[in-house]
Amino acid sequence: MGLEASLTDFSASQIFFLLSKFNKTGKIELRSGGEKGEVFFIKGKVTHAIFKKMTGIEALYNLSIFTHGQIQFLPDEKTAEVSIKDEVSTLIGEIERRKVEFNEIKKKLPPFDSVLLKLPKPPESPVALRKDDWKILVLMDGKKNINEVIEKSGIGALSAYKTITWLLEKGLIYDPEENERMLKEKITFINILFKELIAHGIAESELLKLFRNSLLEGEEGRKLLENIISRGANFRLKSKMHVGISKGEIEELFTEIVKLTKEKCIGEFGPMLAKKSFDAALKKSSDIK
Repeated sequence: MGLEASLTDFSASQIFFLLSKFNKTGKIELRSGGEKGEVFFIKGKVTHAIFKKMTGIEALYNLSIFTHGQIQFLPDEKTAEVSIKDEVSTLIGEIERRKVEFNEIKKKLPPFDSVLLKLPKPPESPVALRKDDWKILVLMDGKKNINEVIEKSGIGALSAYKTITWLLEKGLIYDPEENERMLKEKITFINILFKELIAHGIAESELLKLFRNSLLEGEEGRKLLENIISRGANFRLKSKMHVGISKGEIEELFTEIVKLTKEKCIGEFGPMLAKKSFDAALKKSSDIK
């Protein structure tokens, strides 16, 4: 009798450990988001893996980072091909290490439905491109989102994530919606923070005045203010924005607003309650992300 489980309940590593412990022979099928791969076991040892055009170790590692979908064990299904000879404990250790790396890289990437664009002009300093870099760059056609690029690249999720991150860092590709997304995140945080402070007794009109005065200090802030609609001390961006300021300038503007708000908060409540309010706002805005 086979075994079937959800990858949200059991990771591939946990199932591999189980099959190894009880010296099982058969085939594992992993299915996630329309993709499918296979891993073969003989007497508790992993012998072969297939995923897309990959076989062996790389196929196994790319399958093992699936976090959603189904995993099924089909007993006694075998293959004569042997592409993996490492001990299961070694494989599981490397799978877990790659998962950590995978999650760290994912944090650096825009949302996976984002469409990234190639830079119109090459960077000033020459950049040596590798084979995987070219595979990803060719697919950046202004239509495919990150998920579609990864799927069509055929180089595996982890390699594709690393490559896209590297291309972003080198300035060869960019996210045209990054500034707008960053602005929305900053404004969401300010809205949550101001709501917390109003609940503790700071007047809404004072917070609105602080926000506006801070942005009116410089040209970049005034540009931003022209693209913000406020209802009291609650803010949102206009549907059609023309901000024209950089990511660094956005960061500086909101850092100053937060700094001034914190100073006011400490003056009103003292450092302990001020810290509590800011920590609560950070947690709530993080949960929204």
